[in-house]
Amino acid sequence: MTHALLVFVSFASLAVVLWGIIDVARRPALALATKWKALWIAGMIGGWFLFGIIGAMVSVFYLAGPRRRLNAGHYSNRY
Repeated sequence: MTHALLVFVSFASLAVVLWGIIDVARRPALALATKWKALWIAGMIGGWFLFGIIGAMVSVFYLAGPRRRLNAGHYSNRY
């Protein structure tokens, strides 16, 4: 039973990381500076490959914070 739970958590964390990576990658350069895009993506991928759940936590942090502000337009015209 614990093996199935571990597999489920791994796939769920991968899904959240992929969602975060796709969202960051599709943002225009004016909304989110290129260096921040690279940093977010590297943090998500590196965290997932090293610890699994850490990458998901970075993704959730992005999706709950900066993504909400980007969607509301609070980061518009940033360089």
